[in-house]
Amino acid sequence: MRLDDKDFDDLEIEDIATVKKRVERRKRKGKRRDGSGGTALARILIPVIVGIVLLAVIFLIFAGRSLDDLKGVSANADIASLFGGLEADEAGIILNDSYETENRAYTEGKRVFLPYDYVRDKLNDWFYYDENEGAVLYTTPEGTDRTELGSDVKIINGVFCLSSELVRKYTDLEYREELDADAPYVYIRNSRGKHSAAVTAKKAALYLSDNKKSDVLSILEKNEQVRVIDAGNEFSRVQAADGLIGYVGNKSLNDYTDEEDSAPGNVAEMEFPATHFNQKIVLGWHQVMNKDANQGVYDILLKDTSVNVLSPTWYSLKDTEGAITDLSSAEYVKAAHEAGKQVWPVIDNFNCPDFKSESGSFDVLSYSSKRQILIDSLIGSVKECGADGINVDFERLSGETGVSFAQFVKELSVASHNAGLILSVDNYVPEAHSMHYYRGVQGRVCDYVVIMGYDEYNAASTEAGPVASLDFVEKGIEKTLLEVDASKVINGLPFYSRVWETKNGAVEGTHASPMKEASELLSSHGVTPSWDDGAGCNYGEYESEGSLVRIWLEDEESLNAKLSIMDGYHLAGAAFWKLGLEDEAVWDDIAAYAASNASSSADADGAPE
Repeated sequence: MRLDDKDFDDLEIEDIATVKKRVERRKRKGKRRDGSGGTALARILIPVIVGIVLLAVIFLIFAGRSLDDLKGVSANADIASLFGGLEADEAGIILNDSYETENRAYTEGKRVFLPYDYVRDKLNDWFYYDENEGAVLYTTPEGTDRTELGSDVKIINGVFCLSSELVRKYTDLEYREELDADAPYVYIRNSRGKHSAAVTAKKAALYLSDNKKSDVLSILEKNEQVRVIDAGNEFSRVQAADGLIGYVGNKSLNDYTDEEDSAPGNVAEMEFPATHFNQKIVLGWHQVMNKDANQGVYDILLKDTSVNVLSPTWYSLKDTEGAITDLSSAEYVKAAHEAGKQVWPVIDNFNCPDFKSESGSFDVLSYSSKRQILIDSLIGSVKECGADGINVDFERLSGETGVSFAQFVKELSVASHNAGLILSVDNYVPEAHSMHYYRGVQGRVCDYVVIMGYDEYNAASTEAGPVASLDFVEKGIEKTLLEVDASKVINGLPFYSRVWETKNGAVEGTHASPMKEASELLSSHGVTPSWDDGAGCNYGEYESEGSLVRIWLEDEESLNAKLSIMDGYHLAGAAFWKLGLEDEAVWDDIAAYAASNASSSADADGAPE
């Protein structure tokens, strides 16, 4: 407020002088207060302002680092250590979401080679290496491609390897090479399925572990998509486009989505041709041990049976060069065809006296040239006699023979289908000791996979038991169906029982007996068998010359129980070992089985499609 002289008009002269003096004193005091008070306030405000400015600068520095371009942060992690260390000319492998520490690739210049065993184990087990002849084979429906040792097949540092180009030629997978880095590696993805993905909201560090003090694998650019492997509270474990796996702060990720992996499509799915009957198969194995035994076909054809496929035992491996014994008969085939039946002769590896099934089979099957001799001889004879297919019965194969047996089946499949023949392969009931028969391969390339659903207790068993209990039969079917489609599975059943002689619980001897003879043996000793629920068959026993004779009967009742179980799995059909051992009464039950669940489009003669 400002005072002018007019504001003093009503005051006395002496009072006016007094008031002016007071006003002047107050003005001077006000000026002093303004000067000293402002300085004090400044002393308080200036440090506060400076602190705010400093905090702003610090924030901008760190914000600029994490939100903008991560100034001062660079990749410093030891990539080679992620793979367990790398030597010269080695490259690491990232397979799907994992660093491979026990396996590595090899480099020659800018080319990458992968160990053969690793390829078969993790990427593509269809490759086959013939170590004897130094070549890698790959069988397709059109034939077998052969790659010799050389440009794409090498031995590097003592390791047998395939070039990445050869692997990718036949294998549908994502593949990326990072060879220019200090620690070269390849990124391979062959898994399929759903996964979470996210996009980087800004530049972000890919840390080795889930904290910002850890080493940095790489710097991810803004808008880079990553695969989210494990989502955490502050950090998520992710995989970048180049395959590196590490941790990113969740604040640096957004746009989460669920993605579906799709096959790259660089290699077409192989589809091997298959021939199927329009009705259930009823196959009867016919044991033929010499040429004259082929005349037995007429006795078989005179019987009122439901058999629509005859499988005579005509061929056996003869030596370790691929030669075979041949009991084939065009007359036999002609008679079978006139009766409306097909003929799939058997090729086995155990009926030639001088041939040892284990060592001999390996010596034949492990050579590509010997397999070719065997296949050419077999196909030629089958075509010459006019038969319709081939039934392979290779038993007692060693574990080391398994992969060569699988390759033989592939090659025989192509040759059989090119010749218009049906191919079936016999197998034990699946157990750990027979997994090297590669039923999955058989199910892919063969028309039929046959289970030998018998010999649960056999001549080599140290305890007595049934030939084929219900549980044994059903488990054999279930385990086979894990690898082979039901439309290709034929289950084999026995036409024989086994007679056991035991003393004090120990087996002294055993022999196979035709169905009827085993039943009559019990009757002749006054024994009426009773049903054994656990075994699913009738059982009887009697004393003879100080031994206990035990028989689990295979008869009409037990066979019908097995057929009933099979019916529930909708298999391609049934097979029986062997014709001539059966009780005539079983054919009515087999006919009923053959008619059940038959295709509505079944041809009258059961001809294949």
